[in-house]
Amino acid sequence: MRNTVSTKSLALALAGVLAAPAHAAGGGELVIVGNQEPQSMQAQVAHKEVNGIGLRNVIEQLTRLDPETNEVLPMLAVSWEQIEPTVWHFDLRDGVKFHDGTDLDAEAAAVSINWLWSPENSYPVRDMMGPQITAEVVDEDTVAVITDGIDPLLPRRMYLGGITSARQILEEPEDHSVNPIGTGPYVFDEWKQGQYWTSTANPDWWGNSADDTYGEIFYDSVRVVWRPEALVRSAMVESGEAQVAMFLTREECDRFGAASGIDCMVKGSDTFLQFRLDYQGAHPLLQDQKFRKAIFTGINWEGIRQNLMSLSEPLAGQMLPSVATGFADGIEQYAYDPQGARALVDELKAAGNEIPTLEVTTRLGSTPRNGEMIEAIGAMLGAVGIPTRIAVEEPGIFNPRAVAKPTPDRSYAWLHVQANPLMDYALTFGAHYTCAGNVSVFCDPDFEARANAAAELTGDARHEALEALVVEGHERHIVAPVGLLQRAYGVVEGFEWDFGVDHRIVAVNMRETK
Repeated sequence: MRNTVSTKSLALALAGVLAAPAHAAGGGELVIVGNQEPQSMQAQVAHKEVNGIGLRNVIEQLTRLDPETNEVLPMLAVSWEQIEPTVWHFDLRDGVKFHDGTDLDAEAAAVSINWLWSPENSYPVRDMMGPQITAEVVDEDTVAVITDGIDPLLPRRMYLGGITSARQILEEPEDHSVNPIGTGPYVFDEWKQGQYWTSTANPDWWGNSADDTYGEIFYDSVRVVWRPEALVRSAMVESGEAQVAMFLTREECDRFGAASGIDCMVKGSDTFLQFRLDYQGAHPLLQDQKFRKAIFTGINWEGIRQNLMSLSEPLAGQMLPSVATGFADGIEQYAYDPQGARALVDELKAAGNEIPTLEVTTRLGSTPRNGEMIEAIGAMLGAVGIPTRIAVEEPGIFNPRAVAKPTPDRSYAWLHVQANPLMDYALTFGAHYTCAGNVSVFCDPDFEARANAAAELTGDARHEALEALVVEGHERHIVAPVGLLQRAYGVVEGFEWDFGVDHRIVAVNMRETK
């Protein structure tokens, strides 16, 4: 007990606890303590919650996903229709205004869509794109979304792209990164970089009067703060400084279970933890299947998942669970075989190859205990004769390295989270198995062509074509999956929150009942 009190006191001191609680039943301010600061306030950041925590309170999309069924539902578009194989018409909701007072019409939507998905801007959201997306005006209330190739997932993909003020994009594009102007239930106030960002309830939100709204405004304002330490985040909920603490460890949840007035919410997610190893263009030995197999089998993935990842579900040697389109029955996680891995390394050395030092990195705060995981990976690889350097890096260091393409003098691996809210392998292949993908280090034009062809199919034909590629990717040791994350949140007692597997921090789906 003495140690518990000491640890908690330290966490409270680090958190900078306020004397008075930040919340009040029936309204007041909702405070979310996240694991990291937003990378920017651009609309494209809203495609991934971990990079723009809470941004979807300000920015909305054409479509949304039902949190229970994952069905595509209306949001800023009330309906859509496939007019031609590569043309979809989206009918926009009447009377919606951006927070700057401008109208959401077809012209504004087209400007925002073209800005978001353009190859010139090359935003990371393009990894979720599939065929190139462009938009044109049909009439005042109808926008056409056009793709370079057939894309049966397009209405679902529109859920990933935020729609923001066309006036801002055209007249003040530099402001787009720091001052989001959307249509959502909360209006952006301030981003005090390094500390917090805030927003205030929008009295003119369309959802206040619509029958097909996705929530109800309960809080007067929303404040998002960030602390990289899970212990500090949980302490802020215990002290009353926040209502929600993101991404806690199992240990923090167990501690909450013994406390009064504090609960831990745990739910499966669409986010997987992966080990991505440099491939084409990198150190020549990283393109040798023997060396890649030595690395993938020299690491005890299931041991890492069970003992360090803890809040997770197993993945059967692939990125997505069995509900995903393209899931391959019959393959398994890479088996831990240190003796076999060592033998492969010795064989390569005997043939005159110099074993490169593998740089293994992870991003600070991206998932609980990731620093311990790469320490374990470094120790395991060292034991089979593969030297490593490990580092837990700040986003400003990790992110540029993650999108930089390999060079012959580079031997780099990351342990990082990736999401696939569409639960379709075409999205994973587009992001991680293409020559031009922002985060892809794998380039095989033939594989990419087959993946693109599979992405145009529907039904059983789509599933079978994607499944064959999943099996091939596993056999070629392209990426090592670790586990499907369960996300844990510390919340005040009586806190209700309706969310899906993509874990969106949307205040209109939250309220306090005590």
